[in-house]
Amino acid sequence: MTAAVPSGTARLAGLSLLAGAGLALANLPAGDFPIGWLAALVAPGALLGRLPRTEAPWQRALLAMALQALALWLAVEHAGSLSRPAALAGTILPPMAFAVARQQESDRPLGLFLSFCVLLVGTILDGVRAPLVVAFGLAACTHLRATAHLAACRTGHAAPRAAATATAGPLLASALGLALPCLVAALAVDRTLGLLPSPGRARAPAAAPVERAPHRIGLDDTFVLDGGGLLADLHAEQLVRVHAIDGRTVPADLYLRSGFFAAPGLDRWRVGGLDPVALGTVATHRLRRPLPQVRVEQLAIERFAGARQFVFAPPGTVAIEGLDGLVADDAREWLRQLPTSRLDVYELAYQRLPPPPADLPVDRRARRLGLLTLPEDLDHDRFRRLLEAWGVGPEPSPAMAAIAAGLAAHCRYDRIEPAGPFAHTIENFLFAADERRGYCMHFASAAALLLRLRGIPCRIGVGLYGGEPDRGDATARLYGSQHAHAWVEIPYTGRGYVVFDPTPPAERGQPSPRPGDAARPGAAPAAEGVGPDRDWHRALVFLQQPWLAAALLLLVLASTLWRARTPPRTAAPLPPVARSARRLLARLLRALAVAGRPRQPGETLERLTARLDAQGQLPAEVRTALAAYQEVRFGGRGLDAGRELALQRGIAAAERLVSAAQARPATGQR
Repeated sequence: MTAAVPSGTARLAGLSLLAGAGLALANLPAGDFPIGWLAALVAPGALLGRLPRTEAPWQRALLAMALQALALWLAVEHAGSLSRPAALAGTILPPMAFAVARQQESDRPLGLFLSFCVLLVGTILDGVRAPLVVAFGLAACTHLRATAHLAACRTGHAAPRAAATATAGPLLASALGLALPCLVAALAVDRTLGLLPSPGRARAPAAAPVERAPHRIGLDDTFVLDGGGLLADLHAEQLVRVHAIDGRTVPADLYLRSGFFAAPGLDRWRVGGLDPVALGTVATHRLRRPLPQVRVEQLAIERFAGARQFVFAPPGTVAIEGLDGLVADDAREWLRQLPTSRLDVYELAYQRLPPPPADLPVDRRARRLGLLTLPEDLDHDRFRRLLEAWGVGPEPSPAMAAIAAGLAAHCRYDRIEPAGPFAHTIENFLFAADERRGYCMHFASAAALLLRLRGIPCRIGVGLYGGEPDRGDATARLYGSQHAHAWVEIPYTGRGYVVFDPTPPAERGQPSPRPGDAARPGAAPAAEGVGPDRDWHRALVFLQQPWLAAALLLLVLASTLWRARTPPRTAAPLPPVARSARRLLARLLRALAVAGRPRQPGETLERLTARLDAQGQLPAEVRTALAAYQEVRFGGRGLDAGRELALQRGIAAAERLVSAAQARPATGQR
């Protein structure tokens, strides 16, 4: 007998599970998971969990696929693209929403586990938020305590009176008593791990502490050279769409700066000093005066989910408009937008400036801006010998040409971190024998240090380069994080920051190859409507129509929720004659079992007859009775007087066997 299941405890279990899932979702960073994407990943699973079950599993599967596909399509159209780490982490959200919304006993452990996984994802992407983590721990312990009490009630291990009088108060108190030791243990483990020596500390230079910045997807405010970091592990995403307002084609060699690094290091660069000014809401902000006799071009820039925290502007930008909450440092051409701002499209005016003349001086503010500083642990002699071997002098233009040629001949482009005997990454990139390889961040860092050694001020610019033509608009270009790039910028008087890109031209902004691409990198796209892929393109355009997805969803919903008019199939009942014959057979088999001739599990009547015949233990009346039952049950014959008499005689013969078996012990005793 099981104890009564208290309804209050069941409600507490459901509410604590919902609270845990809500806290896990709140722990996800808003920059990586916009509200549109959260709704697209959670709502279909939650709706499916609340719908009544259908008899056909394929209907439920089709409904799930249709709902999720429509939600993802709406999110892509209205919330932009999702970064790759967020997309991978988002695969947990639909099953979590389904398990939490369905609220079945078998789903609750899975829902709590998936909520914990979502909490870990948010912690990995955006760090620890102590209030949310503590609240989740309390909700999880409350849910575990309530479900344990429910399980005890169902299995009868809880006293009926205790089950009936159980309230939320004692359960919450016991859950708090369970949560506090867990939190203390977690804090102790965290403190202990913090005291242990880290392998990376022995290698870190004894320089100033690195600026800590919140983690960003795609591009970050940290430029790390010792593995990973800004540009090492990026994958294809859609970050920015650039459109020329005047209808011109966006150039393929356009640089879109999102930030810079001026404070140098042999393993990492930092932003350095800033003098930001909060501009608030302004219609247009002018960075500098445009140069005369140089055309001013207008661009519209649309940012997607992975890049909303950045302001992308090409070098040579003279004005920017359409951004509220803008923060700027005009002397450094540094632009940011407050996180509370929601506008994703803005416009800017820029000039594609010609190369500066040889006699144009560099900006006299360079030293004050920190563009001549060198790392404290730089081996000046080794770097100067390299400069002398390449013939690098103090004049900016010849120095840039000599450094670019020297790096192209001395180092090779490779997506592998430099390795070698030296303590610092940039030294291995420049001086390690047979290991002088790296990518744009290493080329830019090496070139910037070499320029500063010759007294030429510079910094490292980072952002996007190259891009790909937009299929929907041939004049626009799309940029993903695979187009992230690093270069060098030199300040000139009256020109602002001029780009010097030391990375070999063939390796700048090359997108990751796609499966099945036969064209060489950089090849011009085929004209629209020409070539063997025309039919495939039309088919894809047709499949992307919104009405098609809506029609599919309605069809699946109708097939799932439509109740069949025909009654469900049930097993055909036995006719009265067959039921009477089965009752007589049961009496016969029961008598045989008592007489020591039982029917074995799974044994058919034919095999029972054959076995007893072989043992000489089957009377003729019993054999006839079994044959009569077979004729009635499987032969389609009726239970007439003759067959019923045969069954009765078989039962009497079996009962005589019982009497004989019971008389044998008494005879033996006499």
